[in-house]
Amino acid sequence: MAVKEKKPLVSILMGSQSDWGVMSHAAQKLDDLGIPWEAQAISAH
Repeated sequence: MAVKEKKPLVSILMGSQSDWGVMSHAAQKLDDLGIPWEAQAISAH
């Protein structure tokens, strides 16, 4: 997971780091569109 250099417009939130395998596709699409993003794994426990 990474935080892009520009101020993020989109947050990708996941329940655990293991979800990154799926959500990385969303991050790639945002990169393709030039949309700054950030990703965080946040657990409710």
